[in-house]
Parts: sequence; C-alpha cells; structure tokens
Amino acid sequence: MANRIMPNNIEAEMSVLGVAFLNPSMMEKIIENISEEMFYQEANKKIFIALKELYRNNTPIDITTVKNELDKQKNLNAIGGIEYLTDVIESVVTSANLEYYINIVKEKYTRRNLIDTATDIITNSYNEEEDLNKLLDNSEKKFLNVIRTREVSEFKPITVALRQAQENLERIAQNKNAITGLSTGFIDLDKATAGLHEGELIIIAARPGMGKTAFALNLASNAATTTKKAIAIFNLEMSAEQLVNRMISAVGQIEGDKLKTGMLNHNDWKRYNEAMSELSETNIYIEDDASVTAPEIRAKCRRLAANKEGLGLVIIDYLQLVTTGGRVESRQVEVSEISRAFKTMAMELKVPVIALAQLSRNAERRESNQPRLADLRESGSIEQDADLVLFINRQDYFENKTAENKETIVPTDIIIAKHRRGSTGLFQLLFELDKSCFKNYTKVSEETF
Repeated sequence: MANRIMPNNIEAEMSVLGVAFLNPSMMEKIIENISEEMFYQEANKKIFIALKELYRNNTPIDITTVKNELDKQKNLNAIGGIEYLTDVIESVVTSANLEYYINIVKEKYTRRNLIDTATDIITNSYNEEEDLNKLLDNSEKKFLNVIRTREVSEFKPITVALRQAQENLERIAQNKNAITGLSTGFIDLDKATAGLHEGELIIIAARPGMGKTAFALNLASNAATTTKKAIAIFNLEMSAEQLVNRMISAVGQIEGDKLKTGMLNHNDWKRYNEAMSELSETNIYIEDDASVTAPEIRAKCRRLAANKEGLGLVIIDYLQLVTTGGRVESRQVEVSEISRAFKTMAMELKVPVIALAQLSRNAERRESNQPRLADLRESGSIEQDADLVLFINRQDYFENKTAENKETIVPTDIIIAKHRRGSTGLFQLLFELDKSCFKNYTKVSEETF
C-alpha cells in the first residue's frame, strides 16, 4: 500500500501548460479551473505559478518571458531548465482539448485528496482518546471539502449571456445561410429547423415498420457528407453489417433484396462500388452491441468527441431498448433517467443527439391514425426532455393491414410535434421501401413550412 504511486497524469498537466503557450487567451479559463496544488509534478506547479504571475501582470506569454520569470523565482534549474520548458510547449498542437486536459488534472487531484483525507481519518480513528463526535464532525467536514473540488456549475452573469447571444447572431448573419446547424439533407426539414443544432435532443418516433431506422440512417449519411466530424450510430437491434447494407442500398439506389441475394447486375455493381466509395470517405462509427448501456454510450461519445475531428452527431436506435445498467424501481423511471442522460450528454458534448422511440398502439385506434405526444411509450419525460419531436406516419401502413402492399414508393408524413426553437407542422417525404431511402417530395402539404 505504501509503495503505491498516487493518482496522477503528467501528460495532462503538461498539456494544460502547453495550451497556455499555444493560446495565451486560454489562461483565464485555466486559472478559473486549475490551482497550483492540483499539479502532481513539482516542475509543472512551478511553471504554472510563473504563468499565473505573467498573466496577472499583463505580460505576454512565450518561452522567453516564462524563462525569465522562472529565473526571477530561482526555479528554472529546478524544473529541468529550458529543455523541460520546451517539452511542455511541444506537448500540444491544439487548444481545442483544453477542457478535457483540465478534467483529467482535476480528477487525479481529487483522487489524491480523497486518499489523503481517508488516510487521515483512518489514522485519527485509531486514536481512542479522540472524542467520537468531534472525530465524526471533522471527518464530515474533510469529505465535504473534497466533494467541493468537483466541478459545479456557476451562475452566468447576464452580460456574459448577452455577449454570447450577440456573437452567435453575428456568426449566423455572416454565414448568409438559412441552415445554421447540421444539414439533414431534407429541404423542408432543414427549412423548419435550420438544421440540427448542438445541445439538442431530437426524438424520432413511429410504430414498428414505419421507417424509423431507414430515416435515421439517411440522416446520418446525409450529415456525414457535410461534416468531417464523427457521426456515432448506436443500434441495439441490427448488426453493423445489416446497417451498412441498408446505407449502401439508400446511397447507391440498389434494391435491398439484391444485396441479400447477391443478384446484382452490371449497373448495380457500379452503383454499389460508388456507394462504398462515398461512404468510406465519411467519418461514421457504428456500435452494434445490443447490451450497451446509457453510461457506456456517454463514455464512448466522450472518447469520439476528444478525437481530433470531434463529434458531429449521435444516433441511438432505439431509446426504449437502452438500459441504465443498474437497479431501478420501474421501467418508466429508468426510461426517464435515460432520456435525461441523453439530453445532458447533448449539452455536455455540444452535439445533436437523435434518439429513436416507439409509439404505443393508441394512434392505430384513432380514425385519423395521427400520432400524438401522449403516444410516446413508457415515459412522459421523453417529451419533456426533447427539444424536437418528429413523428413518421404512413397511411399505407394502416391501409395495407387489410390489403397486400403493391407500392414501393409511398408518401410519408413527417410531423413536427414539438419544437423548442420554432413552430410545429407537417411536411411530406417520399419513402422508397425497397431501397430504405427517403427523398424530398415536391408535392408538399399546405401545412408545410
């Protein structure tokens, strides 16, 4: 036990310091989140003190000024000289991951603090001359001090919020583009939503067999052609190969049955190779583990977000199949926890999260067959947490319960039932059933946007 090394991550400490050299404007964020006692390595602590002193005196931060400040504090040799300072500067190539580095440093510091506190409490507990009530009181205070080191949200002054709103508006105005988020590839949906935006939880709901998965995969492939960021797809019903075949069918305009049987003609093979080439250039990641839990989804998305390209979109198919991985009092409570977890993940990672959901049979019992928000199965919290709720509704789905379906291309209603950023309404797409492909529909409803 005594020989164990205390939790630390020297590389993360160096990266935090390296960002200060690479982008001195990030010093304010570093100082707000990191204090000198959080550094495990003494050399890094001394460099941080020098950086903080320069920042407070409005002195430019570079290798010369930091070297000079360390010299003044008689710490240059103690850190390993100019060689170690150079190593720190070269430890990062971008400041984009600063928050990730800060979180690592804070986590290791909290673990060390917890170990020290627990060790101190154990030592004092062996002292039977110590008053028990006093011991319990001091122990509680020490643990509370450790807990307070965890990141907590702060009040945001309205001046900060106003500045952010203005900067965002100016960015949108300069863009000269009606689509301010991630394009869906569908004209009417983009017109209604201005694209998919970071921090949003988007629910796509329908009865089984309506085309939820096909629509989500279309959204994924469309979005992947407009961004280099990663598109994460979690599917708890199909294998990665099945999903890829459906994407190839849609992108290459090849009938799905041909991909199942291998009966492709010359033109089919040409379109197949073209679709393979197009999809291979995207940054789509597929997780097909049917037992993946909500915390695991969050952890995997965090890792993708930490990559160089970042994370652009998350799709989960489908919400009611996901579990928390722990004990819960009821399925309704668990679904509530999961929908809230996906909303907080969207906000934390600043990415749109699309979760597919099943609807109850209530819509089928109505004369109009029109789905409603109350039809979302198992939890009203899905509706509460969602920023955007889309229903997929096909009249042929209900008509063909009594008649054989002869159509392969069917008009499909996309109903915007909830929209925090705009209005609700309805528009139509064409769904090519045999190719798992949704297309823009020129003859749109009068209720469209």
